[in-house]
Amino acid sequence: MWATSQDVRDRWLAPQPIPASDAQLQILIADAEDVIIREYPDIQSRIDSGDLPLARVVRVVARMVIRVLRNPQGIRQVQQTAGPYQAATTYGGDEPGELYLADEDHADLAPAVRRAFSIDTTPVEAWP
Repeated sequence: MWATSQDVRDRWLAPQPIPASDAQLQILIADAEDVIIREYPDIQSRIDSGDLPLARVVRVVARMVIRVLRNPQGIRQVQQTAGPYQAATTYGGDEPGELYLADEDHADLAPAVRRAFSIDTTPVEAWP
């Protein structure tokens, strides 16, 4: 495992205590890391070679777990009105309540694009 329950706790910014035990956090962490490995099978070799900092991977894992902890029921939308008494809750959908890689996570984990060189094709004004 790359991340620990303490890594998640250190990044938790809500005023209330984190709503999970260390054992529950470890399960979510393992699941998040499995999602990452499924998407990036070469990630461990990139970490080992130094191409991808372990701290960045830990940050992404913690972000994934915290997203689930903030919305464990997978609520997408809540609507309430006072009269004449309506209430509606929408659950599920594409991602709420699930471990997933957000666009920012992909940007952090994707292999760097290396370029040998670049050429500026912007025209230069003629010299006097």
